[in-house]
Amino acid sequence: MRSEKGAAESGHITVGDIFDDLGFSPKETLEAKIKSEVLHAIVRHSGRQGWSQAQLARAIGAHQPDVSNLLRGKISKFSITRLIQFAGRLNLEAHIHMMESKAHPEPQKKSPAKRHAALAA
Repeated sequence: MRSEKGAAESGHITVGDIFDDLGFSPKETLEAKIKSEVLHAIVRHSGRQGWSQAQLARAIGAHQPDVSNLLRGKISKFSITRLIQFAGRLNLEAHIHMMESKAHPEPQKKSPAKRHAALAA
């Protein structure tokens, strides 16, 4: 059971997106989310198949150290393109759903008069 003092000393509690809390830019956040989704699909598929690391390595055409990094969730070691290639070799389908982020509002648009003044300057 935690004491009141322990509760007060606990770390930051995330109420929104963990990537925002960690200080990632919107671009970095989007890339990390996509990479994470693809990586998790590969790991889930491998788990359903009951494959060893060696079997997964053969299936995706990768070296064993790469497979070890995949299974340990080290997404920084892989590009989005490489992860998508691995998923393709496993015949996994992809569906992308893009929507406007509420966390990062669009830059305010200048009025036509201000835009004209900025172009004339």
